[in-house]
Amino acid sequence: MRAIQRNIRGKLSNNERSYGIAIQLPCPEIVEIVGATGYDFAWIDAEHGCFSLSEIRDLIRSADAFDIDSIVRVPSHDVTFIQRVLDLGATGILVPHIRTVEDGIAVAAATRYGPSGTRGACPGTRAVGHVTEDWVSDYQRADQDVLIFGLIEDLEGMENVDAIARECGFDGLMYGPFDLSMALGLKGDVTHPTVRKMHDRVIEATRAAGIEYVASNASWESDLEASGARIIAVAGDRFALFNSFRQGLADVKCRFSTEGNDTSQV
Repeated sequence: MRAIQRNIRGKLSNNERSYGIAIQLPCPEIVEIVGATGYDFAWIDAEHGCFSLSEIRDLIRSADAFDIDSIVRVPSHDVTFIQRVLDLGATGILVPHIRTVEDGIAVAAATRYGPSGTRGACPGTRAVGHVTEDWVSDYQRADQDVLIFGLIEDLEGMENVDAIARECGFDGLMYGPFDLSMALGLKGDVTHPTVRKMHDRVIEATRAAGIEYVASNASWESDLEASGARIIAVAGDRFALFNSFRQGLADVKCRFSTEGNDTSQV
């Protein structure tokens, strides 16, 4: 079996935090930079990013090359898509719009082989090194190692969050404030007191269930340490590039303006 990255699981077992970057751009070099700069995982956003399965494979391959975990945010609850990204060798999945316990149980089952799950079995995939040499060992390790996180981002999911955290077999839950703020008519205001109250409730549900609270964006956490998050998305590639490029341009223009040599109007 091919080597599986276990950064997140390893750090959790040592009560350490893991840090990652959300990837929306189909560029393997960005994932390599994530690994080269010391992060623990790449969160490959196949819900909002425009990725083919081949592009997802290449991003996972880049994560492997730099010894970081690859967590794929799948676009839906489609169990076939879940199976395919796991067969490509993803460390785990993040599933959007978990609204009910039934939703959660079904997608969790799709990550594990029978008889405990419903994942289709194949002895020839990238996840097992292309051809397995010890299927029993490979599938048992895959069942033990796979990470599954659910995203609570709907009003129905909030109503059921305690049961979802307790009964679905997830490793953790992530809170999606942006969709919830839209559902509440708050136009994307993630700082609104109602949205913050829901945020706190998700944290309470994960603590009561003994699973992880996953921070979707470090900048959205008013008190990151108090949240108890040990799996933290620091930023996204699109926002990081946008902000860096804009700030770089402003800094250069400011230098010319300060020196009285601004020729931008020439």
